[in-house]
Amino acid sequence: MLKFSQSCVLVLAALSFLFNLPILVLITGLALALSAAVPAASPFKFIYRQIVVRAGLLKPRIVEDDPAPHRFAQGIGATFLLVASIVLFFTPATIVGWILTVIVFLLAAINVFVGFCAGCFVYYYLGRWGLMPRVRYDGGFRWRGI
Repeated sequence: MLKFSQSCVLVLAALSFLFNLPILVLITGLALALSAAVPAASPFKFIYRQIVVRAGLLKPRIVEDDPAPHRFAQGIGATFLLVASIVLFFTPATIVGWILTVIVFLLAAINVFVGFCAGCFVYYYLGRWGLMPRVRYDGGFRWRGI
């Protein structure tokens, strides 16, 4: 599900940039914010479970992990996209809004294609420094990259 969510963010950010659609930046930011705040209400999770899996397009690949770092990463992505939306809609500095959108696009691409979650990395380091709760996951780390 996490790869599907990141793939959706990747596609939506690319489309918003390529077709100059700030409304798509806002929609993606709101979807990420909802996913981070209320994981059970995630629009990406709904699409994944109700459409993609049921249609047999993808099969679930369960990876044991603590969800907190991933929610943190979604929250960071949502923040970037919501700030980008504000900039794109209400200021003449559209280049700043598109730069923020491209940053989210690039980080989502790294997650999808390499398996490295930059937001999770930040969360883990903030936990080591005592600024975030320590990760509760006790299992072994499994590299999901290529």
